[in-house]
Amino acid sequence: MLEVAYVAVGIAIGLAWLGIWAGLLHLTGVAAIRRTVEDCGTLRERLKRLGAFRYFIIFGVLGPGVAVGVVMISFDFINHRSHGWATELIKFALFALLFGLAHGFDGWRRAFRDPVPFPPNYGPPK
Repeated sequence: MLEVAYVAVGIAIGLAWLGIWAGLLHLTGVAAIRRTVEDCGTLRERLKRLGAFRYFIIFGVLGPGVAVGVVMISFDFINHRSHGWATELIKFALFALLFGLAHGFDGWRRAFRDPVPFPPNYGPPK
């Protein structure tokens, strides 16, 4: 039962980081969460100007990537399974980079995906 409490504390720390990250993005004028449908068109243009690499870093690594890294190392520190700061920093960097880059790539792919009509529009038969 104590393990569940450790996991809950780790998740709470990760959610706190996501709140701080969203607040910082809001202060810089970038919305982490889209609010209206009209924002989608302007969002695509802003993302194109931002570029893929910056998008991966800002919306992938610094957001969810750091949150997952913080959750994992905070669980180790709370549970007293830590093997020292060096090991935990390496673990944090790997989780933040790998999860963050995967999340950033997926978000970039979703932002520029064109909708597929249903039923598909096939050309005239030959």
